[in-house]
Amino acid sequence: MNYAGTPVREIARRAAEDAVGLQQAGFTHVMVQDASDMPQAVRVSAPTVAALSVVGAAVTEAVYLPVGVVVGHNDGPSAVAVGHAIGARFVRVKVLTGVAIGPTGWIEGCAHEVAAVKRTLGSDVEVWADVHEATSLPLASTPRWAAREAREFGRADALVVTRDSGVPDALAAIADLRDVVPGVPLLVGGRVGLGTIDATVAGADGAILGSAIKRSSAPDARVDPDVAARFGAALTAGAA
Repeated sequence: MNYAGTPVREIARRAAEDAVGLQQAGFTHVMVQDASDMPQAVRVSAPTVAALSVVGAAVTEAVYLPVGVVVGHNDGPSAVAVGHAIGARFVRVKVLTGVAIGPTGWIEGCAHEVAAVKRTLGSDVEVWADVHEATSLPLASTPRWAAREAREFGRADALVVTRDSGVPDALAAIADLRDVVPGVPLLVGGRVGLGTIDATVAGADGAILGSAIKRSSAPDARVDPDVAARFGAALTAGAA
């Protein structure tokens, strides 16, 4: 809704350039997302799918890192379609199972639709599902129930945990979920900063970084190379 008219090819060029910068900084994965589209729809329209496909293709061609796709507030089927088309490795789905209420209203799990699109396309793209994602309120479930259902019913390959209260609470939740979904990667989905990246690397299987590595909070903000390098150094040190 706040698209300012920048040509999609230029957006793609910038995204590819930023992805290369993250690769050089030591990051292990990159994602493309329509994160700055506000207000954001639960399911997006054809122009967004087309634009994300162009941007995502530019990114996958520019880096050797695994690429992920996030679409809309909860458009898992479109994410799978875009991901399959561009050769992405994974998609992130914020409400794969269960029901939540968010700024857009009622948000229902889309596990069946995600599985159906994967089957139709013959796609092996991984599904990373949120456990009570931070921008909506889950109904009638606990994190342990949400994690179990996302894995067993939704067939999620990895789980993402975010807490508005901060990274320590997200790490505590991850520790509590280890026995519920043994062997499933558990990542911190947000709120990670330079002051908490070391603890995150120690207590989780990864972290998803967005605004923390940007130059500003503007919709078209670019990745800050210096900040990215500092995060990358922390990631490298933690993996050593």
